[in-house]
Amino acid sequence: MKGKAQTQVITIVLISGILISLVGTAYFWGIPLISKRTSISDFLESEDFVVNLDKKIVDLANRGSGSFSLAIPKGLVRVEPYDSSNPNNNSIILEILVNQPLISNSSSVVLRTNVLGENATYGEAEPRIITMSSQSYNPGYKLTLKLHYRELDVKDDTKGYIIAIVRGSVTGSSEVVVSYGGTETSESMNGGDLIRTKIKVDVV
Repeated sequence: MKGKAQTQVITIVLISGILISLVGTAYFWGIPLISKRTSISDFLESEDFVVNLDKKIVDLANRGSGSFSLAIPKGLVRVEPYDSSNPNNNSIILEILVNQPLISNSSSVVLRTNVLGENATYGEAEPRIITMSSQSYNPGYKLTLKLHYRELDVKDDTKGYIIAIVRGSVTGSSEVVVSYGGTETSESMNGGDLIRTKIKVDVV
């Protein structure tokens, strides 16, 4: 009886050890996987927000009147106006924090944009360029999605168009409030008239 009891105790200890080992392995491999999936989900939600914001801004510029607001799903939005001396001028920038890196630090990738360059052809390229960059931000990583508006010039003509973001450098995490602000004319990159459609952007 004594030997049988000892065997049962040893069996329980072995089973407990195996279970602890399995739980530890699941935790070791499972937590990073969950974090990665969460980071990807956060990125996709943020990308959809930026793409949707651009679509609404372009529709507003084409319509020539009106306003709208859009809730910020996650993170902080910063506005850099058209006439800012900041290198990111004429941009709306969304910053979110994630647990896992999605791209290498300091690199930048282009999102959902078919033509690159600060100057492109009207009717062939989008009015904007969307990019994403990443950097370490203790204890995780900061993803920066930038919605930037560039000049579009008419082919075989000197006329150009641009969506000009107006308002001071502001930040917020609740919603973006956008309204039409009229048009102005200046000189385009190719020497002709540049028609600037002013879009007022506030962040709260």
